[in-house]
Amino acid sequence: MKRIFTQKHKPIKFRFKQTRDDFIVTELPLFDKPSDKGNYLIIKIQKQDMSTMEMLSTLERDLQCFNIGYAGLKDKYATTTQYISIPLKFSRAFERFKHPRIKVLESFRSKEKLNIGSLKGNHFFIRLHDVKSEAYYDLLPVLDEIMRLGIPNYFGYQRFGRDSSNFEKARDVAQGELIMKDKKVHKIMLHAYQSYLFNDWLAKRIELSTDEKYTDLELSDKDLEDLKNQKGLLKVLPGDIMQDASGKFVNVTDLKEIRKAYKEQKLVPTGLLAGSKAWRAKGIAGEIESHFDDLTVDATGIRRDAWIYPKSIRHKYKQSEQVLELSFTLPKGSYATVLLENLANRDLSPSL
Repeated sequence: MKRIFTQKHKPIKFRFKQTRDDFIVTELPLFDKPSDKGNYLIIKIQKQDMSTMEMLSTLERDLQCFNIGYAGLKDKYATTTQYISIPLKFSRAFERFKHPRIKVLESFRSKEKLNIGSLKGNHFFIRLHDVKSEAYYDLLPVLDEIMRLGIPNYFGYQRFGRDSSNFEKARDVAQGELIMKDKKVHKIMLHAYQSYLFNDWLAKRIELSTDEKYTDLELSDKDLEDLKNQKGLLKVLPGDIMQDASGKFVNVTDLKEIRKAYKEQKLVPTGLLAGSKAWRAKGIAGEIESHFDDLTVDATGIRRDAWIYPKSIRHKYKQSEQVLELSFTLPKGSYATVLLENLANRDLSPSL
């Protein structure tokens, strides 16, 4: 799985390793004001060096509660703040709960359980080390370009684990050939296979977005002219499926009609997470997508934004320490390490 990045600069050197001090993630919830009514308790938790699944398993064991809701998965090697929900009847048991890597920041009642995706996004604070002065100044125009033009919404390396055979295992799980004893692990493996296919599709589409590539596609002269006039780094093709801010899907039949909305970031192209009920692209976009589809996947399927626009990017360079501090906000389900890879213009691995 080779990802293609959109920046054209030479690879930039810096050292990054996910640690509790250098990788800090804060979940941005959908709710604005806490409620004082309802049969659920929403708990804001800070954890360190523990994955969300490990945290949930610990809570289930200690509370004997197996109806814990959460909005998203957070990294293990980090300091992360996220929200969970438990039925109100377990609140007294939770008051007695203590753990050295889990800290309760606040809690309040809610009428609804938290579900996957029930968040706006995530805010990140990251420290990069061994950033020489020339590297810092090389990074500045790249940061500016990312703010203006966005980045591809690849799944990060955290999605796939360290085992090189994970692809084969994940495929067998997704196709129903392998059943994992742990249901949570089974679900993670299925999602990993969908993510492999999505990343490969996105890399192919970025490759086809260059001038010398998309002109080879079987498109009308009108469509080719419209592609030349598109401002996005990912060229939208006839038959693509785009999504607006409300989550509504839009089938692309006329490239000229979507040009303005795409430029203004009101519409974003989407890619397929394979499953039986997911919308499929049509036309030339559908032909390309079909090479990264799998109709045997035992999942409902969905479409995922193929492009994101990081917000609130801030940076501070400490020259004496050769440390660059970055903070930014990403939409839910997006990976901060992918933004770092776009900055570096190279793949990062868990060991770097």
